[in-house]
Amino acid sequence: MFIDIHTHLSQYNAQEIPSIVKRWRENDVELVVSSGTTINDSIKSIDLAKKYPDIAAGIGLHPSDITNNWKEDLLELKKILNENVSMISEIGLDYQDSSPSKKVQIKVFEEQIQIAIDNNLPIVFHTRFSMEDSYNILSNFKGNMHGGAVHYFDGSYEEAKNMLSLGLKISFAKTLIRIDYLKEVAKKISIDDIVIETDSYPQYFKKNRQRWTEPKDVVVVAQELSRIKNLPIKLVAKKTADNFKSFVKI
Repeated sequence: MFIDIHTHLSQYNAQEIPSIVKRWRENDVELVVSSGTTINDSIKSIDLAKKYPDIAAGIGLHPSDITNNWKEDLLELKKILNENVSMISEIGLDYQDSSPSKKVQIKVFEEQIQIAIDNNLPIVFHTRFSMEDSYNILSNFKGNMHGGAVHYFDGSYEEAKNMLSLGLKISFAKTLIRIDYLKEVAKKISIDDIVIETDSYPQYFKKNRQRWTEPKDVVVVAQELSRIKNLPIKLVAKKTADNFKSFVKI
């Protein structure tokens, strides 16, 4: 069975969740991670994990959602930690022009990595236009982290090797289907180093609701990985699920 290691289920209309869950169960998806991006979003992820046995919660402050109250938010993040939290996510760096200052992003990223370490939790993180800085920061914590993955990986083979050297996994999403250099990365690295995701969130920009990406579509990522690596789909499902379970207690 398949595991979707990164979604934003908490951002969907609550009335939609039962049908989304039903669809992924019908597609042999075993577990889905709902990752928080703000304090409120993180609380919603925790609530979903309490309600559904096949949802795991991640909590965190997304770099694009950092506000002037980030110090208070970090304190609140520690307060909401409980046994229903499986990881610190979504955290990381985002170097778009519209993003918060790099200095603040780096500080918040470092603080959340330390929260994960202190609580024996893995991290799943964001690296938009920031792979080098992300690697350099994470290197400072090498040997102390409790595993995790580079979410929605979009880097080169060399960048993948760097992240793997820190004991992290590489997470591929549906971009693997259409981007050739990602296919090359997936071909070169071991299946033992790969996890898969959909990064699902409400795609209001798509007029046809049926075209929204959902956790059920993690199977499509697995199928592409199966084709690239010439491995049976059942083996890809088992390996990627086992890789996730190697760093997440469920």
